[in-house]
Amino acid sequence: MVVIIWENQFENYIKQYQRLIITICFSFTKNYFDAEDIAQQTFLTAYKNMNKFDGRNFKAWVTKIALNKCRDYVKNPARKLESLSSEDYKYIEDVKDSPEESLLNKDSDEKIYNLCRRLKEPYKTVAINYFCKNIKISDMAKDTGENLKTLQTRLYRAKKLLKILWKEEFI
Repeated sequence: MVVIIWENQFENYIKQYQRLIITICFSFTKNYFDAEDIAQQTFLTAYKNMNKFDGRNFKAWVTKIALNKCRDYVKNPARKLESLSSEDYKYIEDVKDSPEESLLNKDSDEKIYNLCRRLKEPYKTVAINYFCKNIKISDMAKDTGENLKTLQTRLYRAKKLLKILWKEEFI
């Protein structure tokens, strides 16, 4: 019975002082999310150490715990990271696709490759080289010695055949 009353009282203390504790933590961390984490740690520590609370002034006691947690946070060497200035960020470019995009691209590449493989020669080779291996028509003409116009015509016809195969397969 005493435990239930105490838990209800502790819940009321949290509601009453949570803003104060988050404000204190934020003044140290300058980061709302870190302040929330430290406030949560503060109340968890208070709950675990209720046997040490003298029962007189909960606000002062929990504030002291919060201050100690904040001091520990500030002293923690793992927290100190090199920060970039806003000027530095413009030189950082994310050139990789997200995992989702990579998976979709891989899936699309496999589908296109499988469709190209279903074509008959001479369209098959031109389509695989152009769509899957990213070889330009002009480079294919140089490598194979075939006429550029012939390869362009084959690519044009391969595109039409692939469009038909794509519709049959995926629509």
